[in-house]
Amino acid sequence: MKKSLLAVLFAVALVVPAVAENMWIGGSLGFGTNNPKDGDSTSNYYIEPEFGYSVDEKLDIGLDLEYKYGEDLWDNGMDVVVEKTTTLGIAPFVRYKMFSIGSFDFLAKGSIFYTQEKFDKADLKYNTYGIAVVPVVTYSINETWSIGATLDFARIAFENEKCDDNDYENTSFGFDANDGDLFSIGFSYHF
Repeated sequence: MKKSLLAVLFAVALVVPAVAENMWIGGSLGFGTNNPKDGDSTSNYYIEPEFGYSVDEKLDIGLDLEYKYGEDLWDNGMDVVVEKTTTLGIAPFVRYKMFSIGSFDFLAKGSIFYTQEKFDKADLKYNTYGIAVVPVVTYSINETWSIGATLDFARIAFENEKCDDNDYENTSFGFDANDGDLFSIGFSYHF
């Protein structure tokens, strides 16, 4: 029994550094606004941590998490009002490096996502799931740090949004400005 345990610990000690060598952590902080022509403007603040693993020179897999706090428009039956909201989300993703120019990499990021948005006063919850593809540009500062920009204005997505508390359901496909976010910028640390 002791020999088996020692063998497992030895194997883990050999594998973990090799796997960690291809991993990264990062994320972004952001602010977005939405200014519709026929209504009130809204704003959102968010934090999106990201964890990933480089499979090879061109392919990465990872997980995005999302926490957003801000405002959204809600139709209460009499008029459209601005309501405080909290959003939580998760999105496993795959990134593919299309090409590089110097220290810049140009990637396509595909994800499957799920978010839940809660309206504070109205006590409503909207669940959204779907798939999306978005372009990403990264710049390698050095071997361990990089900065990246997700170009949300060029995002293409299929989404299904449904409210738990009423009969509202909406399905959409196409280019999406991601609730007013034109782009987000974040840093990554590569092990």
